[in-house]
Amino acid sequence: MIGLTQASIMNAKEIQAAVKRVEEKFAGQVTVAPYYFQDEMRFGTRTELGRRWTACGVRPSGEQLIGYEFGYLSLALNPATGEMFALILPDMRVESFQAFLDEFIKFIGEKRCVRLITDGAAAHRSARLKVSEELRIEHLPPYSPELNPVERLFKELRQALKNRVFESLQAVEEAVIEAIEPFMKDGSRVKKLTFYGWLH
Repeated sequence: MIGLTQASIMNAKEIQAAVKRVEEKFAGQVTVAPYYFQDEMRFGTRTELGRRWTACGVRPSGEQLIGYEFGYLSLALNPATGEMFALILPDMRVESFQAFLDEFIKFIGEKRCVRLITDGAAAHRSARLKVSEELRIEHLPPYSPELNPVERLFKELRQALKNRVFESLQAVEEAVIEAIEPFMKDGSRVKKLTFYGWLH
């Protein structure tokens, strides 16, 4: 257990006061680049099983397809505003992530500087990536998906795909678009799900 001494408490208060003085002195002169969290969600023709309601004592049943076609939903969102950008990609290779970055820059505007916070996937760290000057990529610590608010939105999207049979990859893509569309239209829903307390 780590305890706080009186001296450390006083130092913390002094630091807070110093930060406040700096903020007041440079109010309007210093801006913090807005941030977006990014992640990918795999989907495909393999049926994702989930829970369903049945009468007591009745074992639930349903159709299932073991498919082998997959795609990826690459998504970036700003938890503070609910603003969101998404792109369906064929894989998680460097070329696909580069295509995402290129389209994301168009989305945010070339004159707008932002931070993109993502995980440490190989494609996200590749030296072959050509990153715009307006974009700063930062990485989350290893094995910490709980720190990425995009995962919370993916949980809702996966729920919409569970226990469904898709005969083609195009059918799954259409279902993914249908599931994400309400969140694209209503940023307040995205903010309610993803704006964790520690981000305030």
